[in-house]
Amino acid sequence: MLVSVIIPCRSSKENIEGLLKDLEAQEKHFDIEIIRIDGVSPPGKARNLGAKRAKGEIFVFLDCDIRLGYNLFLNNLTRPLLENKDIGGVCASIRIPPGSSDFQLRYAREVPHSESSIVDVLTEVQVASSACFAVRREVFFEVGGFNEDIPRGEDSVISYELRERNYSVLLVPYAWCYHPQPKNLRELIKTNFRNGLGSCFVDIFYPELNLDIHPEGVTYFSQKKTFFERVGRFILEIFKSILKMRILLFLSKIFYIFGYLYGFFKFKIFRCQSLKRS
Repeated sequence: MLVSVIIPCRSSKENIEGLLKDLEAQEKHFDIEIIRIDGVSPPGKARNLGAKRAKGEIFVFLDCDIRLGYNLFLNNLTRPLLENKDIGGVCASIRIPPGSSDFQLRYAREVPHSESSIVDVLTEVQVASSACFAVRREVFFEVGGFNEDIPRGEDSVISYELRERNYSVLLVPYAWCYHPQPKNLRELIKTNFRNGLGSCFVDIFYPELNLDIHPEGVTYFSQKKTFFERVGRFILEIFKSILKMRILLFLSKIFYIFGYLYGFFKFKIFRCQSLKRS
C-alpha cells in the first residue's frame, strides 16, 4: 500500500527538514510518497493540488511546521481508515512542542483550540484539523476535496461534508503531533488578524460555509448559529477573558476583531464603492 503525505508550504523557503526526518524515522507497514506544494494559496487549493498529484490510497495532509509525536504516528493515524470504511476522515491530537517559550506555553493555556488532548479511544470531533488530517483517496474526491474559494475554515467545511455523507470524523487515539504557537506578540497579532480577515471574507462571500465551532474545543459540537448569535458569544468570551485575567486570549480576540473590521471595509465597503464607480 502507498500513503501520500502532502505538505503545503507558503514558499520554497520553508524549512521542513525536521518533518522529513520524522517521516523517515516512522515504523510503518506501507510505503510513502512525499508531495510538497510551494507558494499556492489558499490552503485548500494547495492541498487539492497535492492530492491530484498523489498516487496513494490514503492521503495524509500535514502543515509544514508540524513535527510528529513518535515513530508509530503514521501507523496509528491511518489504521482506522483501513479497518472501517464508515470512517471518512481522521486527525491527530495537536500538542505544543517541547521546548516552547513561556509566551507560547501561556498562549496554549489561554487560547482554545491551541491544543487537543491525547485520547485513548476513537473520539468523534466536529472538525478534523487540516494541520494533520488523513482520508482515503476515494472519499476525498467523493466530497470534492477541500474548498478552494475560502482562505479560512476549509477543514470545517470538509469535515461537515463528510458527516453529511454519513461518514464519521474522528480523533485517533495515541496519535499526536506538535504544532508551534505564536512566538511573541507580533505573531499573535498577525495570526489572529489573519483569522479575523478570513472569517469576514467567508461571511461576506460564502456565509453558508462559515460553520460555527464550539469555543471549548473540537470534541464539543455546536450547531450552526446566526451572525448575531456568534457576535454575542464572541463578546461574552471577551468579558470572560478579562474576568479570568487571560491577557493573551483577550488580545487574540481584539486583533481578530481588527482583522474582521479591516475585511469588512476591504470586501464590503470599498468593493461596493468600486462597483458603483464602474
